[in-house]
Amino acid sequence: MQDYIKMLHRIGHKRFYNKDEILFFEGEIPKKLLVLIDGEVRIYKNTNKEITLHLISGISFIAEMPSLLNSPYPASAICKNDCEVLEISLDTLRRQCIKNPDFCLSLIASLCQKIKILESHINNNSKTLKEKLMEFLQNHKDDLPMLTQREISQKLNISPESLSRTLKSLKKDGKVNTIKGKILLSTIS
Repeated sequence: MQDYIKMLHRIGHKRFYNKDEILFFEGEIPKKLLVLIDGEVRIYKNTNKEITLHLISGISFIAEMPSLLNSPYPASAICKNDCEVLEISLDTLRRQCIKNPDFCLSLIASLCQKIKILESHINNNSKTLKEKLMEFLQNHKDDLPMLTQREISQKLNISPESLSRTLKSLKKDGKVNTIKGKILLSTIS
């Protein structure tokens, strides 16, 4: 990967973005491929409410599919903190893919990772809120003492009220407990 980063630095233009700066908006047509070198970018959609689809950390391609297909961005992207991004013209990218099949394979691997994320979203949407919450709590049990209920509701893209109602139901079932606003998994769950 380090060899690719050196190569990308040679063919791309480095740009710095500030926290809360927008990389692109849903519906825009990509003019270049973006590679996050450092920082974290949040991919989100605005429907009735803002929904976080994915958090991307450096080093990673950003929205490579719309860039390669010359199609509109399906979502928007914002920097969660200060970010360093390489911008590569699409013509330069195409020439690099023709010249370097291994680089092309790294792009394909990145696209496969994004497909896995999409599969996870699809799988998650088929679960009840109770199932989603229990899965989240079990997968993040070591982080629970540091997470607020508001943060958990944001990570699950649900309202704090929905989280509260679901927690009440899980408490009644004996699966969770709360102490000073922090959620604890019951040992019998």
